[in-house]
Amino acid sequence: MLGEYLKNKREEKGWTLKELSKATRIRTDYLAALEREEFYKLPGEVFVRGYIRCYLKALCIDPKEAIEIYEREFVKDVSPSLPPPKPGQPVYRRPIFGVSMVLILLILSFSVYRFFQADNRAITQEVKLDKPPVSQPTKGLSLNLNPINTAEADYTNRHILEVNTLEETWIYLKIDENLSYSMLLQPGENKKWTAKDGFFLKIGNAGGIEITFDGKEIGVPGKRGQVMRISLPGDLKRFLPEEDTSSQDE
Repeated sequence: MLGEYLKNKREEKGWTLKELSKATRIRTDYLAALEREEFYKLPGEVFVRGYIRCYLKALCIDPKEAIEIYEREFVKDVSPSLPPPKPGQPVYRRPIFGVSMVLILLILSFSVYRFFQADNRAITQEVKLDKPPVSQPTKGLSLNLNPINTAEADYTNRHILEVNTLEETWIYLKIDENLSYSMLLQPGENKKWTAKDGFFLKIGNAGGIEITFDGKEIGVPGKRGQVMRISLPGDLKRFLPEEDTSSQDE
């Protein structure tokens, strides 16, 4: 039903698979596999959801209904369960030896920690300073544990970058030449940043993320496992039709 749903939506819009592949930057055979429900031909389950979203967003259709169909028809609970014991068969019980050893190790670790803590306090009390130490400014990298909140405080007259993660992906991000950091994104994560001038990204797995810039969907920027460098808005013309980039320049 999902494949038929996708194919009908595409044909209603008058698109061919080749045209849709160009718009989404997804291989034609992957799109055909979606319509035939041959999900085993795709790189993984995370990619199925991502490709469904890209497929329908390119047609200007909300992918929510299609994702619900996919999860209802194809995603099943495969968690293993133990069969009930046969009559007369002894019931397995987990030995308590392992639990006892864990408790003993925890107690020993806590005792050693308290010992060294008390020893450090004794040493500190014996040290006498002639004058209080002068605090020195820390040199090197200053870490901002949550730099994103400041960048997201005001969207007025600012560029907006949004990243939706399909597969585990490392990225290095620089904002306005004055804020940079790296991170490892996990499947399902969605990040958003703002900048006055623009962004520079180095992506370790270009097929593992979807990018939206200033409301324009770039989609998956490259192939799975491909390392890619992107400057936005400078490289926007590489990913969007000319009419979209011309409106962006205005």
